[in-house]
Amino acid sequence: MRSSVLAIALAGAVGLFGDTEDYVRRSIPVSSSGRMVLTADWGAIKVQPGATRSAEVEVYFRGNPWSRAAFDRMLKDFSLEVSQVGSDIRVNGRFKDGWKPSPVWGPLWGWFNRSPCRDWKCLEYDWLRQVEYRVSVPREFSVDLTTSGGGISVGDLKGEVAARTSGGALNFGRIDGPVRGNTSGGSISLEGGRGKAVLRTSGGGIRVEDVAGDVDASTSGGSVQVKRATGHVSAHTSGGSITIRETTGAVDASTSGGSVTASLLSQPNQPSRLSTSGGSINVELAGSVHVDVDANTSGGGVSTDFPVGAGSRDRQSLRAAINGGGPLLQLRTSGGGIHIQKR
Repeated sequence: MRSSVLAIALAGAVGLFGDTEDYVRRSIPVSSSGRMVLTADWGAIKVQPGATRSAEVEVYFRGNPWSRAAFDRMLKDFSLEVSQVGSDIRVNGRFKDGWKPSPVWGPLWGWFNRSPCRDWKCLEYDWLRQVEYRVSVPREFSVDLTTSGGGISVGDLKGEVAARTSGGALNFGRIDGPVRGNTSGGSISLEGGRGKAVLRTSGGGIRVEDVAGDVDASTSGGSVQVKRATGHVSAHTSGGSITIRETTGAVDASTSGGSVTASLLSQPNQPSRLSTSGGSINVELAGSVHVDVDANTSGGGVSTDFPVGAGSRDRQSLRAAINGGGPLLQLRTSGGGIHIQKR
């Protein structure tokens, strides 16, 4: 008998009504080459190109409430405002009264109570497990997306893309335009782009597949991988390796906790600087590239496949011209060897 009573009590502790889903929806006609500015106070955001000349926003909710009445009260508290200002579509999603002051430090209480928290307040609907914005816009459209908690993904669009989240991953498809992404806690991936890509994360890796333009990628806690870029590549991390497989521009890369690998396919017109405090440096140069090498390591040796001109050389350093000299190629490591290869 006691076991039955305990089982009922535990069931009540996690919600009795069961898994519940519902959504709210807004739609507005749009002109071509417009922009959506979406701000969510909490929730993931997913944007995909649509086949119609309209912008559609659906916000899905999922949770285990005590009752359907509790779920409906949450829906009533949620506000989804959609307006048009010139060519901009402005979307604002928020809970009007659901954010309550937390009895203890916000994030700690949120972890204990399994509730989203921000600005020393937590959402009172602790049974709410998921909020997701599902957005459809014309393919030739720009988006500016902000959420205080959740991942952001953007499909293949032709326009400018900006995305900011305080906690979640950023995933971009092939973007025909510049990309700016910033997250305080998650990984970032970009399948492709035409235009400059600026990517920042405080806690995750960054992966870039193919960008026709410059890449500026920085993370405080993960690796950086750039498969292909036609412009200048700037890559920095405090806790991982850096790999730049193919670039036709100069490279500026630094890490405190891993190796650095870069492949320069054509003649750079600016200096390149690669450094690490905890790994090796491997540079691959096209046979026609001409640079002035300044390489030094305190934790290994320096080697090159190229014949070098007049300069200074010993086991741990090399200062000399390759193919007659050119822009500076500066290489520094205190925790591994340096090798310059011919592609």
